[in-house]
Amino acid sequence: MCDRKKVNRILSLEDTSGNKIFDSKGMCDIAKNYFLELLQKNNNHVIPVVQVIRQSVSDEDNVTLTAPFTKDEFREAMFSMHPDKCSGPDGYSLGFYQQIWNLCSDEIFKECCIWLDTGYFPPDLNMTNIALIPKGNSQTSMKDWRPIALCNVLYKLISKVLANRLKIILHKCISDNQSAFVPNRSILDNVMVAIEVIHFMKTKTRGHDKFVALKLDINKAYDRMD
Repeated sequence: MCDRKKVNRILSLEDTSGNKIFDSKGMCDIAKNYFLELLQKNNNHVIPVVQVIRQSVSDEDNVTLTAPFTKDEFREAMFSMHPDKCSGPDGYSLGFYQQIWNLCSDEIFKECCIWLDTGYFPPDLNMTNIALIPKGNSQTSMKDWRPIALCNVLYKLISKVLANRLKIILHKCISDNQSAFVPNRSILDNVMVAIEVIHFMKTKTRGHDKFVALKLDINKAYDRMD
């Protein structure tokens, strides 16, 4: 337990200039600025990109996606999540809501539908605790910590309901060579392909063809707003 606390404790952080900061306030400012830069909306020009993307969602699919929500969808989403997941700022676990579902399901369904229809969530519903998990053997900057968002249960429930609807048409929107995010596809397929390619390049001894491998680092592409 002591070793775990020692590893998980943040003793210092480097700022953007490479200076080490040891005091709590300074490290808090570094963490705050890091997430502000990462999650803020950028003024990117997406229209030229969108215009060349082939339409993959049909009118029939759109009818399904925009159909009124049902109580069964919320029940399925609630009971498909693990009951012992860490709680968010509300302090309640998924198991608590699963135990009292018969008592509060009508109120939850009604309120969630109102929030989804109006596009407005109560400010406290979107409050999130962020836990930092250490990556690698040493941590010097915010990039060496993996953020884990601990959300409120109702926020998780709404997200799960929307995700279940998108799951129906997701295979149409994601190309076949993308081996993640779609059921029955494994991200490990890409790892196996990479291993086989590198093995081929290392063991190739005949022929005049030359090959080169490039490792591209996409910096937190899926953590950004845009």
